[in-house]
Amino acid sequence: MRFDLVEVIWNDATTLDGWSDKDESLVPCLVTSVGFLVQQTKDYIVLAQDLAHDGERCGRGQIPRGMVKRIKVLRKKNDR
Repeated sequence: MRFDLVEVIWNDATTLDGWSDKDESLVPCLVTSVGFLVQQTKDYIVLAQDLAHDGERCGRGQIPRGMVKRIKVLRKKNDR
């Protein structure tokens, strides 16, 4: 395994559709994502859902760092 397998707890953005004549407060949606941590910068992290034997990745998602509440390593990468 070339990357750490992680669990990320983060606040996703929310929206309201349709017309309204009153103020409605939006509450962030707390999300749990599990994947391979394939990239991280000071601004965002990237998780991949799948890894091929040759290192190709599929099902990638980028999460802004400001939305991340916690990252927990479930399994450390193999440094082979």
